[in-house]
Amino acid sequence: MYDAMIKSINASELPEEDVLIKNLRSKLPKVYNGKNAAEFADAFREVLKIGIAMDYKAMMLYLPSRPKLSQNLVAHFQNINKAIATRSGNKDWFHDLFALFIALPGILSLSWDEIEKHVISLN
Repeated sequence: MYDAMIKSINASELPEEDVLIKNLRSKLPKVYNGKNAAEFADAFREVLKIGIAMDYKAMMLYLPSRPKLSQNLVAHFQNINKAIATRSGNKDWFHDLFALFIALPGILSLSWDEIEKHVISLN
């Protein structure tokens, strides 16, 4: 499912990881408030960019996704922010972030087909 979305991102044009993380953090309130596929896709595209920049493409494509569900939407966003905030001391922070993002559409009742269309159209 993620293959087409990852291929839609030009890896040669990616900024540094810190810039990508800053971009992601700025999009999280929009996802929380909007709760729609377009806002989620925009933020998820940043997550994919971070994964590509960190050379986790294979992990995002081939490892079975194990979504991490939180008790509720607020706790889920707290866990997303915690994963980002602890990245310097947690070698698995991106795995945690990716798992949390994979679970988020289920919490928000969003369709992965619609998300994929939005991510690909953002190019």
